[in-house]
Amino acid sequence: MRRVSKKTQARIDECRELRQQLVREVDRCEVCGHDPKWARPGRIAWSLACHEIANGPLRQKALDKRYALLVTCWRCNSERLTDKKEWPEARQLARLKRSRPQDYDLVAYNKLVGYGPNRVTEEEVRTWEKPR
Repeated sequence: MRRVSKKTQARIDECRELRQQLVREVDRCEVCGHDPKWARPGRIAWSLACHEIANGPLRQKALDKRYALLVTCWRCNSERLTDKKEWPEARQLARLKRSRPQDYDLVAYNKLVGYGPNRVTEEEVRTWEKPR
């Protein structure tokens, strides 16, 4: 049984180089700050990957959009960011804005996910920029 369709796998393959390049550029988790060079060899929990801020049915659209991706360690990607009450889109976008301001584009993100230009507002993002 296939875990993903052939069409989905083709889209993932198409975006792989851009995502690998982004991981190399950032070279640390944008959520917890972990640098994989600090980890013991072979620890998958600390390897880096791209996390799509737009998830669910919108994930496929976000696979190659730098303004919709965070570089995260495996632990943050699979544990922390799955809690949407603790990590809503606005908070994830605030992390992106702080970590890679050149890639932050709220207008493009809202257009990508739909539901109008105010799906996530700049005010919501600003709320999460303040130290907690």
